[in-house]
Amino acid sequence: MKRILVNGKIFTGDKFFSAMEITDDKVSWLGDSQGARLRNADEVVDLKGRLTLPSFWDIHTHPLWIAETIGSVACTPPNVASIKEMITALKKSPQVGKKDAWIEGWGYDESKLAEGRTPTIDDLDQVSKTQPVYVLRSDCHSCVVNSVALKLAGITKETPDPFGGMIGHFKNGDPNGVMIENGATKLIKAVKEKDTFENVVKKTMKLTTHYRARGIGVISDMISLMSPYDYGEIYSEAARRGLAQEVYLYYSIDEIKRLQLTTLPQPSHPQVHAAGIKLFMDGTISNQTARVKKPYKNSEGTGFAINTVEDLKFAYEFAKKNDCQIAIHAMGDASIQLILDTYGDLAPWLTDRPSIRIEHATLLSDKLLKEFAAAKMNFAFVTQIIFLYAEYAAYQKNLEEKRLKECYPLASLLKSGVTTALSSDAPATAWIKPDDVFASLTAAVTRIGANGEDLNHKEAIDLLAALQLYTKAAAKMVKTDKTATLSVGQSADIIVLSQDLFTTNPVKWQETTIEKMYLRGAEIKN
Repeated sequence: MKRILVNGKIFTGDKFFSAMEITDDKVSWLGDSQGARLRNADEVVDLKGRLTLPSFWDIHTHPLWIAETIGSVACTPPNVASIKEMITALKKSPQVGKKDAWIEGWGYDESKLAEGRTPTIDDLDQVSKTQPVYVLRSDCHSCVVNSVALKLAGITKETPDPFGGMIGHFKNGDPNGVMIENGATKLIKAVKEKDTFENVVKKTMKLTTHYRARGIGVISDMISLMSPYDYGEIYSEAARRGLAQEVYLYYSIDEIKRLQLTTLPQPSHPQVHAAGIKLFMDGTISNQTARVKKPYKNSEGTGFAINTVEDLKFAYEFAKKNDCQIAIHAMGDASIQLILDTYGDLAPWLTDRPSIRIEHATLLSDKLLKEFAAAKMNFAFVTQIIFLYAEYAAYQKNLEEKRLKECYPLASLLKSGVTTALSSDAPATAWIKPDDVFASLTAAVTRIGANGEDLNHKEAIDLLAALQLYTKAAAKMVKTDKTATLSVGQSADIIVLSQDLFTTNPVKWQETTIEKMYLRGAEIKN
């Protein structure tokens, strides 16, 4: 199959052309539209002047969580701005009134709610006192539930805090429905998630359309599990049935230890890859659970640690043996420093990609960046400017001006020379479309928040650099032959945009839609 695309503004990642030839799944020629007419093709596609780019890579996201939120209630700006509005929105859930069904929502951030507090069972019991209600916080680490859900999970005032989490309580000691961090949220998920393998695969199939609408062709699942079903087999079966996106998996270190695995699980489809293992060193800035060197603003707290130095050492030995990466959630500077101190002087075991990915890497001073650049270990940062864009109020509440300016310092990251990429961590942020690449591009280039805040304009980067953080730089984070460019011989992974980002005001970029998408040369329909 030979297809010719003509009359476009085709940006390969480095250069512009007006025409492109695709033979089967590869880019086979680039040139001008006049020259394209001399080449025989099975199909000619008129791009009508549209900007055409390599498809985006979202290399830190949670696709199966996204699949779960499809159809659940968005409790996030700009749709929901108060607990009262959240209750109203949840009451409109299609699950209301269905026997044994959970009423589910996602995306709240207490700093963005008019009441300035986290919802409790008193609020969610107004939605239903007969059905369990579950709302995932924007960071996807914490949640809030109603009294029915607490009862199903067997949580009482005597229930101890689990490892890696805390159970919220009213002053009288009764649980208030707030489950803080993954360790506590898991107690709820254990009774909520009882899907069959078939149903999970069907939900996963919806991701093709979801990511097609966002121009995303490659995804990384950053907390892959083995139970109740192996994520590798969920994605492999979905790929066999037509899931279009390529998938990279990072298995939870907790799963590796619990199952006493000595080798990394290997998916059964070539489109799905086991890339590495995932650790958590801390929580989030917005929830004051990220581990920081000095207390949060107007607080004595410094967050809390989850995985330990011993866990880091275990991960190092496992990753070396399995020739895979270590990906580590670390937002606070204390956690990031601990990773550097533990691994910095060790030799890398991978040469074709970073041995260690630091996910989020929120608080980075110039001094810390220089230390990473000088390290013997080949580190990389995978960061999310969408957090600061959507959640600036929470960051401003928790950090004083100096540290606020050190959050997601994109210009400094690029200057440091440490390999860096952008991603979304969707659905883990308080925004209606958390994996909207155009929102991230806008924030990276303008450093202006969703409500007009200055996100430290000195850390702004240009459009070319921002696009590369979602394409070329992202591809360098994983084991692949792809360069995420539209050069001859590369996979024909292409998106056609409704407007030209290079000539349109950045404030209009989020109005962009994906007119066409091709992955491995095949058109992906809406």
